[in-house]
Amino acid sequence: MWYSTSRFSGRLKKGFFMNVLGICHDVLVCSAALVRDGKVVAAIPEERLDRIKQSRVFPTLAIQRCLEMGNLTLSDVDAIAIGWNPGIELETIPSGHLTSRRWRTEHLTQVPARLMQLLGSNATDEVTLLGAAQGCPPITFINHYDAHVGSAFFASGYSEAAIMVLDGRAEKQTSLLAVGRGTKVEKLTEVMFPHSLGLFYGTITQMLGFKPDGDEWKVMALASYANANANANANADNEFYPILKSLVHVEADGSFEMALDHFEYHNFFDRRMYSNKLVKKLGPPRTKSEPLTKQHEKLAEAMQRVFEETVSAILTRLHARTGLDKLVVSGGCFMNSVYNGKIEAQTPFKEVYIGGSPDDSGTAVGAALWLDAQRTKKRSLEPIVHNYWGPEYTDAQCLEVAKRFKLSAEVVADPAVSGAKDLADGKIIGWFQGRMEFGQRALGNRSILLDPRRKDGKDIVNAAIKFREAFRPFAPAILADKVHEWFECPLGTKVPFMERVFQFRAEKRELVPAVVHADGSGRLQTVDANSAPRYHALITEFERLTGVPIVLNTSFNLNGEAIVCAPDDAIRSFFTCALEVLYLGNVRITK
Repeated sequence: MWYSTSRFSGRLKKGFFMNVLGICHDVLVCSAALVRDGKVVAAIPEERLDRIKQSRVFPTLAIQRCLEMGNLTLSDVDAIAIGWNPGIELETIPSGHLTSRRWRTEHLTQVPARLMQLLGSNATDEVTLLGAAQGCPPITFINHYDAHVGSAFFASGYSEAAIMVLDGRAEKQTSLLAVGRGTKVEKLTEVMFPHSLGLFYGTITQMLGFKPDGDEWKVMALASYANANANANANADNEFYPILKSLVHVEADGSFEMALDHFEYHNFFDRRMYSNKLVKKLGPPRTKSEPLTKQHEKLAEAMQRVFEETVSAILTRLHARTGLDKLVVSGGCFMNSVYNGKIEAQTPFKEVYIGGSPDDSGTAVGAALWLDAQRTKKRSLEPIVHNYWGPEYTDAQCLEVAKRFKLSAEVVADPAVSGAKDLADGKIIGWFQGRMEFGQRALGNRSILLDPRRKDGKDIVNAAIKFREAFRPFAPAILADKVHEWFECPLGTKVPFMERVFQFRAEKRELVPAVVHADGSGRLQTVDANSAPRYHALITEFERLTGVPIVLNTSFNLNGEAIVCAPDDAIRSFFTCALEVLYLGNVRITK
C-alpha cells in the first residue's frame, strides 16, 4: 500500500470501456456515481436510500446501487475517484500530532506526512492509493475544485471555455478561475481561505437566523421581498448595502479579499461566523424564532446584490483575460439561481453552462468525469442536459407495491392525460415516474405538481404539504418551446436543471400566481420530450385543457425529509400530507 502522485497504474486495456466510480463523502452531502467511457451511467445521493436528509455517512448504499445499475461488482471498476485531496491536509498536519501514533492505521497518514515534511514537498493534484485491499481498484483523491471542474466543463460539451468555481472552501481554495481546452485545464487565479465569498454569504445567512452552509437559498428568496411593492429606487434606501459592499474588494486578476476583521468563520473554535465589529454595523442577529421583518428582507437583499456585483466583476475580468465567450461555472455559490439568470446580462459572456449539481453532491459525478478524461485523454462533447440517473421502477412494480399496501388504486391508460385532468380540476398530485433525479432539485420524476393558476397554490403547498416558511416560492415547469412567450429571456433559452431565475412577462403574471415570486420572477425548468417524455406529455395535455403550458413543480418530500426514491417512500409521504392523488408510473392512487 502506498501513495502515488503520478502515473495511473490501473487495469485499463486498449479497446475496453473505462469504468470509474465517483464518490463524494462530505460533511453535508454524500453521493456516488458511475461513469463508463466518459458518460454517466448512474448517480445517487445517499440520503435518498437511507432516508436521512443530508446524510453524512459513507455512501455505501449509493455505491452498491450504482454498481447494480451498471451490472458491475466493485472489482470490475477500473478506478475510484474521490473529490477531495487529503494529501493537501498532510502538508499541514502539526508535527506534534505525528510524533507518536495511537493506533496502527495512523501509518496511513503519519508516514506520508512525515516524509513530505522531510522532503519539503507539497501534494500534487492527484494522490492515488494502490492496493488498499485485494480486488479493490486504485483510489485516486483529486483536488476538490478539479471535481467541480469535472461536473461543469467535462459535462458542458464545450471543447474550450472559461471556468469559474466558487464556494465556501475547498482544501485551501475558495475560488478558481481557469481555461479548459479539450481534456486540459489551465489554472489562472486562485483565492485561498480565509478569503471566501461563499462564507461571506453564509455569515449573513447565520445573522438572519438561518443555517449557514444549507439555508443560503432562503436568503436568496427573502431578498426578493425587500423591493416588492416598492418604487424603483428602493435599493438606494438600503442602509445595509454600502456596509456589505465595503467588506469585499476585487483585484484586477479576478482574485478578491475580505475584510476579515468582520468575520469569525475562519476561527474553527467558534461556531459564530460574524465578529462583534459586524454586529455593531448591522445590528443584532435574528434568532430562529423571531419574526422576519422588513429590516431582515433588506439585509438579505443587500447580501444578494453584493454577491451578484462581486461575481459579475470577477467574471468580467475573467472574460478580459481569456477572450472566450463560453463560460462554465460550478461550486455551491452557483446554486444561486437568481444570479445564474443574470450572468449573460451582467457579464460579457454570451453562453453559460451550469450543470444540475454545482454543489458538492455533484463532485461524485465530477470526480469520475475528471479522472476518466485525465486517464483516457478523451471526453464526450455531448452536453449533459438531464440528470435522471437514479433508480427507476416499472409500472408493474408500482402496481405490485400498491396492491401490497391494499391501496385504492387503478391502472390508467395514459397517466399524462389523467394527471393533467386532475391538475386542471384543482387537485394536488404526487408525480413519480422513471429514473430519479440526481441533485437538489426535482425535475419532474419525483415531483409534487399543482395548477399554477390557483391564487392560493403557494400558501397551500407551503403550509399543508411542505410544512415550511410561507415566503418560499415554487418553480414553474414550462414546455421548452414556450419559454420566450412567458419569460423575459433570450430566444431559445433552455433551463433543464431549474438552475436560473428569470422575470415573467408582465402580462403573464396574473395567469399563474402560484409560481410568480414577490418580485415577478420564477425559477423555471424547461421541459422537453426527449429528456422527460411523460412529464412533457403531462404539461402538453394541461396546456390543451387550460391554455397554460406551465405547472407548479416542487420536490416530492416533506420539510426535513429527503426526496422520495422508491414507491414505498412516495406512498409514505402521500399519506402524511395534503396530497390528493398519487401517480406511481401509470398507477393512480387516491386516499
